Amino acid sequence: MNQVKFTSTTMSYKRKDLEEIIKQSCTELINEQPVIFLEKTNVNERTISAEISQKLGNRITEYHVNCEYNRMVDENGTQIPKRINLNPNHSIPSRVFPDIIIHRQEDGFNNILVIEIKMSWKNQLKGEDLIKLERYLEELNYQHGLYLELGENGITEMKWFIK
Repeated sequence: MNQVKFTSTTMSYKRKDLEEIIKQSCTELINEQPVIFLEKTNVNERTISAEISQKLGNRITEYHVNCEYNRMVDENGTQIPKRINLNPNHSIPSRVFPDIIIHRQEDGFNNILVIEIKMSWKNQLKGEDLIKLERYLEELNYQHGLYLELGENGITEMKWFIK
């Protein structure tokens, strides 16, 4: 297995490096567990996200790679529910659970990548994920965002958002 090593927790990741790691991880997973990618099996998106996050974590060891991580750090360093402003008509930001994030759990300064995943046959809410990704970058200071759409043969779409 190829592993990209990053030595500094303050460096920026290049999109092409992250893209290669994600492609390797998805290819490895589809080779090991092709059944979870089949439309007829209709495995829950959380299962696939968890499996991909594990593969990513094997390749990126200097940061935490989490699935459905719903915490963030406030200005006092306290862990609080992760929230973003999804609806401008509401005064209270919405609680969110990103599919996969690469970050440091200890602070809000090392938010490297946030990924929203959809299966190609269940992508009706794609627009909502794209809005979420924009907000993650704007409001939570993620360096990169990725809409990752998967089909029976692997990746069908990668739409990047870069701060």
